[in-house]
Amino acid sequence: MGEVDQRQYARVETCNLISYACIDAQGTMIKQGMGKALDISQSGMMLESSCPIESEYISLLSAGPDERLVNIVGKVAYARRGLSGSYKTGIRFTGSHEENVQFAISLIKTFHYRRKKRAAGTATDARARAG
Repeated sequence: MGEVDQRQYARVETCNLISYACIDAQGTMIKQGMGKALDISQSGMMLESSCPIESEYISLLSAGPDERLVNIVGKVAYARRGLSGSYKTGIRFTGSHEENVQFAISLIKTFHYRRKKRAAGTATDARARAG
C-alpha cells in the first residue's frame, strides 16, 4: 500500500529561487544561503539546497511577480539528503494564516509568470530563426 498524504493543504509544484537565513532559538542568524522552492502550500514548503539546514527556524526571502521582496519565517520540520546529493528541507510557516497564504500566492504567481514569459521568449526566438 502507498503512503497516505496527511497534509492539511495541497502542495503546488514550483521552482523559485529562495534566499534563506538559518535562525537559532534565540533569534540569532547562524547561516545564510540560497535554495530552490520545489513545492509550496498554504502552510509550508519544500526547500532544496546544497547545504544542510540544521537550525530550528528559517527566514525565507524571494522576489514576487512585481519584483518586490516577500518573506516569511518557518520552523524546520525535517531535513534529508536526496539521491542527487542536495538537501531537501520541509518547512512549516509560522506566520499568520494570511501571511502564509500571501507568501505562497506570491511564489506561485511568480513561478507561473516567469514560466509563461520564458515560453513566449522561446516561441519568439523560434519564429525569428524560421523567418
